[in-house]
This record gives sequence, structure tokens and C-alpha cells, in this order.
Amino acid sequence: MTTYKNFASAHWRKLAMGVAAGILLTGCAMTPNGRGGVMMGLDTAELFGTPLSTFRLRDGTEGTLRKDPQGKYSIKLSQAFRVVPLANAMTARVARVENVGERTVVIVETQERGCAYRYEVLAFQGTDVLQWTVGNCKDRPRVELAADAKSLNIDFPNYNRLSRMIYTDNRLLNASVAVPPGVDTRAQPFADEGLRGTGPVIAVTPGSDSGRVIPAPPAPASAPAAAPKAGSRASAKPRRQETPARAAAPAISVPAPRGAAPAAAPMIFQAEEIKPVVIDLRK
Repeated sequence: MTTYKNFASAHWRKLAMGVAAGILLTGCAMTPNGRGGVMMGLDTAELFGTPLSTFRLRDGTEGTLRKDPQGKYSIKLSQAFRVVPLANAMTARVARVENVGERTVVIVETQERGCAYRYEVLAFQGTDVLQWTVGNCKDRPRVELAADAKSLNIDFPNYNRLSRMIYTDNRLLNASVAVPPGVDTRAQPFADEGLRGTGPVIAVTPGSDSGRVIPAPPAPASAPAAAPKAGSRASAKPRRQETPARAAAPAISVPAPRGAAPAAAPMIFQAEEIKPVVIDLRK
């Protein structure tokens, strides 16, 4: 009888140890301590928190935005112990996910105390993460992926200019650019929840430097000129009469796109690199 009790007791001890090991494997997380190291702790968001949304990386693994019982937000990859904390976020949502070059860029919209719109730009490649914090606290940015999927523009309105963040080649550049045709810097909202532009296509007001734009009126169709008769005195003047009409197009306050591409990017001057926070989720 004593032997049976000892056997049962040992069995329950092993079972309890197995459950504890499972909890440690699934519920552990390492977070940065702000001094270049990490802190090992219990992942309460994994055990007791709420998963808010998931996104898929280029390599097929998944990431999850979570909220723990204390209201703290973080991102965890399915095959990593370490998490990416969103330390100051009072709310958080995944606003945009794009594959850019070799990385997956995830833009998380957060709200902080005294700041309605803050954005975490996260570039994932496996378990390697680059993290930037951007935003002017007033507007959502317009985000546009380049046609070759090698760069990503993040545009914030800045009076009669655009404050443009450019992600490319594992770097985030910051520059001030001219407002291209069709962009209203005073649009409210400047972008929708998917960080795409809102409102109709519009053109810059001729002669204005305020950045305010209004719908462009349709151009009147020109009537074809009648062919002059042979031997007429007017036959020597048609090109001189047409030249002023062709030069009468109104000037605009921003550089016009070249060629037939109306969405050509404006010239960029004095781009400055924003240094990232580098996180290795394997450590």
C-alpha cells in the first residue's frame, strides 16, 4: 500500500513538473532593460492577455500584437522568446504591413498620453528587428509602397511641405519635400485607417505658396486651326500665332512631374538618417 502511494505521489510530481515546464516554455519572455541587456520574466500577455491581431512575415512566420492584463502592449513572433515592447502605448493597432526589400515592415499606430497619433515602424527579417518611433501627434501619415517594392514613403503634412520618412535598405531617412500635385496638406483626416490618402484628386492653386489646394477646372478643348490657302499672306504666320497659345499654361508653385508620370516623386534635399533601435529576438 505504501509502495502504491509513493508511486502515485511520484507520478503527480512529474506531472506538475511537466505542466510547470510547459508554462515556462510558452510563458517566458525577454524584454530590453534600456541598458543594452535583457530581463527574463513571465510573459503575462501570453498566459493571461488578449491577442489583438496577427500579421505574417515574409518567411511565413507570424507576429502577434497583444495586450496584457495591466494594459501594456507588445509584439511577439511565433518562434521567438523575446518580445518587442510598446512601452508608452495606451492603445495600439497594426495599421499597415508591407514587404519591402528583404524585410517585412509593420507600422503600428499607438496613442500615448498627450499624443493622439504615434507610430512604431518595425522592420522584421527573421528574428532581427529594426524599430523607429515617428509621428507629429496630430495626423495619420500617407504610406505608399514604391512600384519596385524596394522603398516605402511615409508622408506627414508640414504646412506647405511634406515631412517624408523613407524606408529603404534597412534605413529610415527623413526629408522635407515639396507638395506634389494632387495632395491637400490640410485634408482632415490626411489619411484613412489604412494610412492611405483620402479625398478626390486635386491640383495645386496656381501662384499660391500656402499649400492649400482646390479641385482643378477642366481644360477647355482648343478648336483646330483652319488650313490657309496656297499663296495667302497668312501662310507664313501660323507658327507665330500658335506659340503664345501653347505657352499660356498656368505655372504652379511645385515642380511639375517629368514625362507622362503624374505621380513622380518631388526632389528631396538634405535627407537625414534616423537611427533605429536594433533588437535580436533570439537573445
